Amino acid sequence: MDIRESLKEVMRVFPQGVTVVTTKYKNKYYGLTVSAFTSISLDPPLIMISISKFSHTHEAFTNSDFFSVNFLADDQKTIADRFAGRMQLQDKFQGINYTTYLTDTPIISGVRAFIECKKYKVYDGGDHSIILGEVINAKKLNDKSPLVFYTQQYTTIITPEKAYIYEDLLWW
Repeated sequence: MDIRESLKEVMRVFPQGVTVVTTKYKNKYYGLTVSAFTSISLDPPLIMISISKFSHTHEAFTNSDFFSVNFLADDQKTIADRFAGRMQLQDKFQGINYTTYLTDTPIISGVRAFIECKKYKVYDGGDHSIILGEVINAKKLNDKSPLVFYTQQYTTIITPEKAYIYEDLLWW
């Protein structure tokens, strides 16, 4: 097995939150399901996303000034599939509700939280571009369980509070 296949195999056992990143470029909205997202710095407030150079959205994300990160809830698997390209749609935003705030980038209805960013820097990352965003707005919207990608499938987590309640029910 070559190193790329070994890396893929290892990364599949690392649970990752599922996000949809959105932007506006040349007066059109773009979105992409991304698990390569993380917080980088608090001062200044920076986050990172990684976009494949082969993605049809690469130009939009590397050239636009703003983008948003939508944190999907466990009831949004079809949203994740839609923006991952698993559905053949001309317009990925058709038929879904969203709103915009400071950056005029879509915030999808029903997400757990969102972050709006001003593009800070773009770095070469092999077959991906690493995009740092300076956070200009961040908001938690609800307490739904998160959508998680693990072993090539969607799942969620049980919060510690719910786990204790579940254990109590098992031992009665």
